[in-house]
Amino acid sequence: MNSEKPNWFRDVLLGKAQDESALFYKNLLNVIQDPAILIDIPRKEIVSFNVNFQKLTSYSPSELTDLPVDLLFNLEVIEKSAYKEPFLFEIIKRNKQPVDGFAWKYGIDEKNTKCVILFNEEQEFVEKQKAWQDQLFQTMQQLLRLIEEEDLIIALQKAVKLVENFFETPHVTIYQVKSDIPELTRLPSDTDSDLLPFTLPSSDIRLEQKTTIWTPGHRVITELHKIARISNLSYLGTSALGPGKSASALLVVGQQKKQPPKNLSSILEMFSAAISSLLQYFILVNALRSKIDNQDWMIRVNNEILDHVQDGIIILKPDLKIWMINPSAEILLGYQSREVTNQTIDNILIGPDSFFPLLESAKTDFGIHRLGIVHIHNRNGDSVPVDARIVPVTQTDSLLSIIIYLQDVSENEEIKTRAQQLEHRAVLGEFTAVFAHEVRNPINNISMGLQILSRSFTEDPKNKDMVDRMIHDCYRLTHQMEAVLAFSKPFDAKFESVDIAILLQRIMDRWKPRMARVGIQEFIQKSDELPIISADPRLLEQVFTNLIGNAVEAMAASEKGTLAVHIDISRTISNYPQIEVKIIDSGPGIPEEVRGHVFEPFVTTKKTGTGLGLAISKRIMTAHRGNITVESYPGGGTVFAVYLPIKQGE
Repeated sequence: MNSEKPNWFRDVLLGKAQDESALFYKNLLNVIQDPAILIDIPRKEIVSFNVNFQKLTSYSPSELTDLPVDLLFNLEVIEKSAYKEPFLFEIIKRNKQPVDGFAWKYGIDEKNTKCVILFNEEQEFVEKQKAWQDQLFQTMQQLLRLIEEEDLIIALQKAVKLVENFFETPHVTIYQVKSDIPELTRLPSDTDSDLLPFTLPSSDIRLEQKTTIWTPGHRVITELHKIARISNLSYLGTSALGPGKSASALLVVGQQKKQPPKNLSSILEMFSAAISSLLQYFILVNALRSKIDNQDWMIRVNNEILDHVQDGIIILKPDLKIWMINPSAEILLGYQSREVTNQTIDNILIGPDSFFPLLESAKTDFGIHRLGIVHIHNRNGDSVPVDARIVPVTQTDSLLSIIIYLQDVSENEEIKTRAQQLEHRAVLGEFTAVFAHEVRNPINNISMGLQILSRSFTEDPKNKDMVDRMIHDCYRLTHQMEAVLAFSKPFDAKFESVDIAILLQRIMDRWKPRMARVGIQEFIQKSDELPIISADPRLLEQVFTNLIGNAVEAMAASEKGTLAVHIDISRTISNYPQIEVKIIDSGPGIPEEVRGHVFEPFVTTKKTGTGLGLAISKRIMTAHRGNITVESYPGGGTVFAVYLPIKQGE
């Protein structure tokens, strides 16, 4: 991260929130033993002061806060004096009596607009005190400049070194809280201390007391206190890093050789405030970087969509001037995007008379307008049939833009689509003919062999029943193959009395092992007394097997789901009672663009599907004088409802 940052970034770090800034400056001044005041030189305002300065001037805190600087001292003398060098200074007390002494000026921000003025009535300058004050301000300035580092970890490691140098101890570290680990982890490679552990329990951050100081003889509360007592430390200070009760790290300072300095708690709070600001700054920067990356990703994806979508797209500004058109619109209209930018739409798009009044209406009512098939004229004057839509883009009742979608539905596209469908059908017809020839005889041979085998199991009912089911499956396979081959011919249904509940239970029993393997729960709910229907059981089995198979396949990818079969009597049609069978699954649903065409031939969402299963089911229901419908909710499941007429007299 280079040093040329936007000013508002630095304002976030140095300015903070107003209430946090006041506490920050107060802690800074209270560390200083001499009377001290913080002033904003350009504004000639008093920002903060410590208790000793208040006592020196005899003003109350509220009076000092609102007092003009000129009534306290000569601001011009301060402006001309050198930084960190003593100069003679005079302060006017509340009783108008002057107080002479020495003063020192320290800048605390990059431009030195805010300065701390230290005052000492004694003319003797204590070199040791001056050195300590110089080091304190220098450390604070260096901490604040750490926002120029490229990485948060590097910035925190350098912050630890600055605090180590200030306290002259190697036992300084920062512990970080990680959301996925219930403990504190020490900053990597931040210290040479062999006393401080690499991990701590999360209970060592005491939010009810942001900064704590432990000295020998005091009560041991945390794991760090135990380590300090065992290691004979003269003091151990901890300060939570982070705003309020949202602490995300812990600053730890331990000392073996020296006694705790005066105002140690205030010094720690001052350092922790600077490091907390550093944490917040990098969190903000990372969040902004992530947001910028996401926006850049979205822009790239949107550009790719605009470049490759087949529909012509025209994006208008609120004043109906063209902002841009995509490549498909360029081909459709015969213009390049750079030619039409900032042109009014009526100069470029020549369409029906109703087109432009709808555009004006979309500016105010924000409604989507579907014009259907209309004819527009391109640059050469040729008429092109398009399916047109007008879609306003809004935000909080404000129009951002209007998008015009133009789908080319010219004759060439229609012929191409029809040719593809015919080619698909021809290939499928060829395949099914070959399939029937190659498979029919083996199925018949298997069926005959099973029949012979069944007769040999007269004394073994269990095996005979299993073989009979296999024979039944052969019949079903043969019948299904014949149904595909005879798709274009009327069904020759063989009606008989059918108990629909028994039929469905048998089908569900056959599917149970498969559903158990993919984690699908199944259940059947039926009315107590269901009438018998007249139907072809093999055709119905084909329909329900297809519906259940589709549902299981849709839910198998997620390895969980629920399949419910609901059987009841429907009287929605007057004087025409029907059996209603609902196949309900909790799968991903059917896409909206496919939902209205699922019963048409060759329409499928499967990569390997032929698109005939539901089309055949629809024809079977028509042959039974019944019906089949679908309701689907993307992400919320699908419901297929099968309606069959009740047998007369039931």
